Amino acid sequence: MNIREKYNITESAHSFSFQPVKPLQKISQWFLAGIIAAAIVLPFFEEKLGEVWFYSLYVLLAYGVLHSLYDIYIRARIRYTFDSRNNAVYKMTPLFPDKKIMKLEEAVIFVSSEMGSWHYSLGARKSHFIKNYFISENFSSGRKSDQKQVEYEKHILAKLNQLTASVQPVQS
Repeated sequence: MNIREKYNITESAHSFSFQPVKPLQKISQWFLAGIIAAAIVLPFFEEKLGEVWFYSLYVLLAYGVLHSLYDIYIRARIRYTFDSRNNAVYKMTPLFPDKKIMKLEEAVIFVSSEMGSWHYSLGARKSHFIKNYFISENFSSGRKSDQKQVEYEKHILAKLNQLTASVQPVQS
């Protein structure tokens, strides 16, 4: 799968749009399949587990199902559009209408790290550490992750930097 399909990239002369969490959709689908398999197998162990453990595990499985469905149908379909014609960055979600989240001239892309992995984030220049948006999958150490990072930087980050640099900054 090439990176254009992986991130569902749409590009024109004045805009660039992509879905940063779409690559995790497959993982969530496999996780959901595992949860369903566990829910089918769990009744065979009801006597060994006891009633409290049995129902506790089903509650955890139910949470896992809801979380996976959220990842598959909502989170993976979040789309960011960088529009130089309107000088805006838009966030589109399945449940809400398009929302302008910041001016393109205020956009700052930076690295956020958490628990051994890191990702690119997007925020407004003056408040990017307070309110920011996840715009890449997580990267870690390793050859495969390094390869994904290089592809992301080459095909997505370069275009985003080009769009943000083409807009004149606001004079305060």
